[in-house]
Amino acid sequence: MKLKPDPTVAKTTKRLASRFYQMKTGRCLTGQYLAWTTRRPDAICWWCQYNVQTREHLFKNCPEWKSQQKTLWATVLETTRKLPSPTRTRAHTNIAELLADERCSQAVIQFLATTDVGKTAGPPVAEDNEDAASEASEWEARDQAERAWEREVEAVRLGEE
Repeated sequence: MKLKPDPTVAKTTKRLASRFYQMKTGRCLTGQYLAWTTRRPDAICWWCQYNVQTREHLFKNCPEWKSQQKTLWATVLETTRKLPSPTRTRAHTNIAELLADERCSQAVIQFLATTDVGKTAGPPVAEDNEDAASEASEWEARDQAERAWEREVEAVRLGEE
């Protein structure tokens, strides 16, 4: 049995598709996941200080993304209302179902494109510099440098608009 990728996600940028699939698998940059992997000391939402930052929280409740959430769920409702299968609503759809439903992919991609959800691991966690340097692998150092570069590019882009 050959599985085909979601055509909507396949047409987007590699970075955006990567964030989408990380969200879909649950292996994404959320406080809950990063605390589980021990990359952060706790699971607190770095945008609103809610006690556990989960996919559910980011897609439905985080006040930082309130306007984007409103757009996401209005689009999801409109799209799923027109097509066969269950109608998806904010109150009755968990995030795993939302991400699994190809009818909702465009709305989710748009949500991810207009937010930093799954894009950043939040502000740096204070550590002893000597210990942090000795424990950081080459991969982690490259990953941190790439994120810093992305933030600089985004800052320049926002400054030009």
